[in-house]
Amino acid sequence: MTSSFVFKTERPWPNSRLDRATIIGHTTSNSTKIWMRLGLPGSYRLLIYPIAHKNSQSFRNSLRQVPFPQPPKWVKVYPFDITDFSSDTTHIELVEGLQPFRTYGYAIEGKDDAGVSRILIGHDSLENPLAYSFRTLANGLTPFSFGFYSCHLPYSKSIFGRTEITNMDMWDSFLVTLERNLEKANLAFVIGGGDLVYVDGVDSLNIWKYLNSCINKSEKVIPGKDDMLSWYRDIYRGYWGFLQVTEVFSRFPIYMILDDHELLDGWGSYFLKEDSQDEMNEIFPDWEESGHDWKSHQALLKKMGECAIKVYEEYGHSHNPDSKFYDYNFNTNGSAFYFLDGRSQRDVNRQSNRILGKEQLERFSTWLQTLEPEITPFVFVISAVPLLHLNATLLNSKNPYFDFANLEDDLRDAWEHKLHDVERKKMVELLFEAAGRGLKISILSGDVHGSAAFRLSRGNSVIYQLTSSPITYNVSLPIGWALAAGVVDEGESADGYHFKRLGLYMKRNYALVTIDASQGKAEFQIYGAQSISDPEGTAQDSPITQAMVSFELVF
Repeated sequence: MTSSFVFKTERPWPNSRLDRATIIGHTTSNSTKIWMRLGLPGSYRLLIYPIAHKNSQSFRNSLRQVPFPQPPKWVKVYPFDITDFSSDTTHIELVEGLQPFRTYGYAIEGKDDAGVSRILIGHDSLENPLAYSFRTLANGLTPFSFGFYSCHLPYSKSIFGRTEITNMDMWDSFLVTLERNLEKANLAFVIGGGDLVYVDGVDSLNIWKYLNSCINKSEKVIPGKDDMLSWYRDIYRGYWGFLQVTEVFSRFPIYMILDDHELLDGWGSYFLKEDSQDEMNEIFPDWEESGHDWKSHQALLKKMGECAIKVYEEYGHSHNPDSKFYDYNFNTNGSAFYFLDGRSQRDVNRQSNRILGKEQLERFSTWLQTLEPEITPFVFVISAVPLLHLNATLLNSKNPYFDFANLEDDLRDAWEHKLHDVERKKMVELLFEAAGRGLKISILSGDVHGSAAFRLSRGNSVIYQLTSSPITYNVSLPIGWALAAGVVDEGESADGYHFKRLGLYMKRNYALVTIDASQGKAEFQIYGAQSISDPEGTAQDSPITQAMVSFELVF
């Protein structure tokens, strides 16, 4: 595997990559899924215990003890084996039989490099009483809140060509906001709304650029799947290797969805038929000179996509609720959530249903019909790409600048593009039909590197669309102004509803949603960096954030 990253040490990561780590996944009132990456095959034990025991000095001492002693009887023990590297030493453990609205601590025991049993995860943050812990959900219509973020690209290229870390103060703020609302607003979980990593971000870490370099130097030898898997895994381990990210992931249940940058910018939005070979130039700039024909590059593209999905399964999807598909749903505390897969099924080369596909749209329709306003009055539909965002006339115009700037695939990504008219109208009809039955529906989205809130209305039916993006991505002022100028304001949609923009925020941000189903109330807040002044009066960015857009959802 000459192009594999498994033993590659010169990758220019400016931060440490993820080694051993955990993610708290789908959590109910009596269960949770815990994702683990241990780094090496071996026999391990997951230990679960009521958090109150973390204050016991004898137990705290035992977590530090080598070799690790037999745990007390009140510790639940889940043994498991990782036999090989086929899933990059990741493992999912389902923990059941827990009590509602109870906080539990956890640790992972295994053998170190010397073959001695010790605690590998959960022993090094004992001063923090909530480190390596999680809380189960409450039963009934208990008020709760959840966090939302998207578009995590914390790197930039300096004028000296170095890869530098940028904007991670937003994750500091996100963690503080989540902690503050854990008790204040009964924070239940976090949603990662797509673009969880960028496989094609800065040039030095761009695996598609690396792939092209391999092809150009390979003398007709194309990298294999094992090589490609190592590239995608390297991306997740780098982007998620920050302490702030691992603290959020290891403490708060998190639900994730796929967008394009986990695969390739604009994935599924390129015309890649043999009579439109020019769009292959955007993915493989030198394909015609590489010694490989168009069909070979088409096969290579498919292979990369398969590897991207496998690694997303390992890192991003395996801890979601069990589903045969990458779309999934769950209900909790009077609210229902459906996570659409608008990326792995996306293909503009299909004749219809190019975003979700016919089968997924039918699954979503069937799910909506099962919901009852008396049981789950609030409904949140998570779509990485907003249903409404850009000016449709501008979006579908034949502007030569779009082609010159290679933006055609980005424009086709949008639900408002004319290619998606039929599918979008079906989606709109489904949502307004459900709203007409009394369901309080909101669409949550990311992707567009700008945050906005819209109120959509048809007759007496109301739907909200809430977008939060990006958390770390650098958007220059000129591009920010251009993006803001393209966002719609108010008017009548061709799909038969009135829309009004309620808020717009174009700087880095994340969101918090609070719901009280028993009172029929919900609130949406976008948090952005607060500008403060030091004693000399110089304005500076602060890691402390405040709610820049905040309003109640009135249905």
